Amino acid sequence: MQHSTAQQITDAMIHTGEVLSESEFKILSDRVHRGEGIVSLSRNPHTPRFLIVVYNATRTFSIAILNAVRQQGYQASLIGI
Repeated sequence: MQHSTAQQITDAMIHTGEVLSESEFKILSDRVHRGEGIVSLSRNPHTPRFLIVVYNATRTFSIAILNAVRQQGYQASLIGI
């Protein structure tokens, strides 16, 4: 019998209190990607305080991702799932 590894891909939006420079965003993205289950972290250049994270909800939680952003010293809040 084969066991399937179910994935539940979802996304969340995180608002940062500050606008991250390109280099700050790159560093943050690299660090967030170290977390298990992260698919992508992106932002729209027209709304740079809003980060969109796509992740596998069977392997991590939105609060863990938010905490990873906060651990880098940024003010951040989860505003949508």
